[in-house]
Amino acid sequence: MKRTLTALAMIGALAAAGCSSASGSSAGDGDVLRFAAVPTEQNIDPTAEYKDIIALIEKNTGRKVEFVRSTDYNAVIEGMVSGKIDLAEFGPLSYVLARSNGAKITPIASMVEKGGKPTYQSYGIVPAGSTITGIDGFKGAKVCFVDPGSTSGYLFPSQGLLSAGIDPKTGVRPVMAGGHDNSVLSVASGKCEAGFSESGMVDHILIGKGKLKAGDVKIVWRSEPIPMSPVAMRDDLPADLRTKLQQTYTEDANKDRMVQLGICASVDACAVTNDNSIWSWQAVTDATFDPVREVCAATKNEKCSKA
Repeated sequence: MKRTLTALAMIGALAAAGCSSASGSSAGDGDVLRFAAVPTEQNIDPTAEYKDIIALIEKNTGRKVEFVRSTDYNAVIEGMVSGKIDLAEFGPLSYVLARSNGAKITPIASMVEKGGKPTYQSYGIVPAGSTITGIDGFKGAKVCFVDPGSTSGYLFPSQGLLSAGIDPKTGVRPVMAGGHDNSVLSVASGKCEAGFSESGMVDHILIGKGKLKAGDVKIVWRSEPIPMSPVAMRDDLPADLRTKLQQTYTEDANKDRMVQLGICASVDACAVTNDNSIWSWQAVTDATFDPVREVCAATKNEKCSKA
């Protein structure tokens, strides 16, 4: 782990305190850059998962990076709104929510798999032995969602349920699992009769970590394509720093380049985010996330409105 990487001592307090720092100072003070990410997994050490991209940011900007470890999506959103976080990796919906609630931020880039499209999907899943064959079978079931601020773990699933004539609040028995990993594993173990997760968590992430076997869950529903998760920066950061961050993600944050720069020993050992299947980042604009806003409107999701 990069020696200059530190974790703020706010693990339990972030959600309640809106990501306020121990000193009460604003983000961007001195030579420190505060970086956060929405917690797609609950059972990992994010400082280890993000060490390569943080090392690249430090190399390119000359700033020490403090990783702000968050307990939920809302903590990252509030941290950006309050100006306590400088740079954050969002889910598409949490980015939209941060903007709609007053965060002055600009998206830099979205993650992309090698040779892939800058989109992913939400999966509706059931245990291997379930008799449920489609999302219409979720009616009345104990259903695991991820977080109300999750795009693929709540928003797009809500649209899927509504299309099947099921109210996501009253037509199922909802459980907020807190992370995509928890949602999938709760379904696999039978704690939830059905659930939702981003596609990568089912397809390869948990399988690659030995936490899930292929076939432990069945995919019975797939969403329309969703814009991939973005990283965004505060608009009031110094102009030269914003330029360096833009260049870092759009030019240098790919596995080949990070090996060339000496950040990683090999492509296989390199990670540009916490999902090792992601190869690089691709430049985006705010309009990239209009499809998310359209689903917000279609589902009448109250979280999508300005608080």
